[in-house]
Amino acid sequence: MNAKNLRAKVLVVGWDGVRDDVLREIRPSAIGSIADNGHWWSTTQPDVDVAPTKTAVGWSTMLSGVWPQKHKVLSNEGEYHLFHRTPDMLTRAFCADPSIKTYGAASALIFGSEYGPGPLLGAGVRTMTWFDRRTFPQGFADSDKLVAEDAERRLGTEDHDFSFVYLGETDKAAHDHGVGAEYEAAIGRQDERLARMVRAIESRDTFGEESWLVMLTTDHGHLDGGGHGGGSWQERHTYVVAGFLGEAPAVTWAETAENIDIAPTAWAHLGVTPDARWPCQGTTLLNR
Repeated sequence: MNAKNLRAKVLVVGWDGVRDDVLREIRPSAIGSIADNGHWWSTTQPDVDVAPTKTAVGWSTMLSGVWPQKHKVLSNEGEYHLFHRTPDMLTRAFCADPSIKTYGAASALIFGSEYGPGPLLGAGVRTMTWFDRRTFPQGFADSDKLVAEDAERRLGTEDHDFSFVYLGETDKAAHDHGVGAEYEAAIGRQDERLARMVRAIESRDTFGEESWLVMLTTDHGHLDGGGHGGGSWQERHTYVVAGFLGEAPAVTWAETAENIDIAPTAWAHLGVTPDARWPCQGTTLLNR
């Protein structure tokens, strides 16, 4: 079947608080395989006067495709912001084309509750699975398992076109133990969860009729001793990984990337043009 006839699908996976230099040194197998079929960019978040290295700031920027000067999410608190003027990339895709089936899975409060600037995933995320990580003894270490199980099942059996899955255990590990063995072990567990999602996608009955673009990123890095919010290179050191599952189409990847480029890259693959009233400062990483 010609690639033009394949149904476009996008999966974006967020790993909270994962530093690019540490990830590259480990190069776990699942994310490494995706990079081998695509590209791996090192990215640096802007300095704190533009984009504080806070969780809600990083994910608001990635999801919307605009910098904080536009969406005005500047911390994890619930102060004044304009995120409703720059909706998440799944909602914007759905509004542009209501036939696009969207799915989100997470357990961080900002995605599924009114905590801080949340919920960051809007009404266009038509299937939403959210676990309250506060209700689990080990927080993300427990809730990530459920998020991954839900994603594995839905990606393998349901017909979602644009999906976002968030995993937070790495951030907790860095806060609790710093950037070291425990942090690297958490990265390994998240990579295995990613591998399960990939295997589920590749086992789909319709996989041969689909073109799956998978992208991964993070919201910020961490100090060696754990913690973020400042402007050090360790806290600003992030990444974008993108690649295709199965036979990749003939594309040329952009030489450089920023986290605001994920949204327009997803839209380009899906063939949607979001309403111009909602701004986007990023550009697609795909050149066909």
